[in-house]
Amino acid sequence: MNCLDFRRRLLADPFCDDEELLAHEETCPDCAPFARETRAQEIALRNLLQEVTPPEGLAERIQLAARYEHRVESKRRWWYAAAASMLLTIGVSLFSVWHTIDERSDLSLAQSVLNHIDDESNHLREAQPVSNGRLKFVFDRFDAELAGDLGQVNFAAECPMRHRTGVHLVMPGKMGPITVFFMPGEDTDGVLPIVSDRFQGEITPTAWGSIAVVGESGERLDGMGEALADAVRWPANAGELASALFERRLSLGPRVAQQQDR
Repeated sequence: MNCLDFRRRLLADPFCDDEELLAHEETCPDCAPFARETRAQEIALRNLLQEVTPPEGLAERIQLAARYEHRVESKRRWWYAAAASMLLTIGVSLFSVWHTIDERSDLSLAQSVLNHIDDESNHLREAQPVSNGRLKFVFDRFDAELAGDLGQVNFAAECPMRHRTGVHLVMPGKMGPITVFFMPGEDTDGVLPIVSDRFQGEITPTAWGSIAVVGESGERLDGMGEALADAVRWPANAGELASALFERRLSLGPRVAQQQDR
């Protein structure tokens, strides 16, 4: 599949789960950000549609107009059929869209981590440590408890990862900033490598999901994932809480969700 075909198909259905389409997205550095931006715009549009409230009595007025036009000019019936069909389609779409948006994504967990770092690369420049109160606030959203010292943390927030949310940290390293993702409910069969032209790291399985630790190429990360995982106690239902928080972020819309993270 070439880039032109990929973009045409993506614009027709931003959440298409076709294997060929997803394979091109994973391997093409130009189309991957285009796909993320297209899906973000689609979610924003659907957020606006969800907020639309039809005027009171709209359905009755449409039915009355349809009956009148039927008597006057039968050739115009199809206009009202089209309007009714569109209203029905919007209603069904709004009811089901939030349960299908991210489930259609088959991107690998490692690629999703790299995409998230790329999307929020501005946080890599954070240089001032966050307060202990900020750390507690972020982990409290998952009913998680700090059981040890994480070290210096320059950024901490709840962030979406595929179809759940997790905790996104940025910490200082010797070669540059180190990104950490606590991902409750994201189970893996073993340690997964993360490699790109700039970054290196790994995803380590835990009892509650997995943790990703990613640094600049050449950064020594041995044992860091295990140490950070041991420093936080998670509830038994951590994965369910992460899924519920993700659904709530979708219902609020991206701007409101980001404001609540601050």
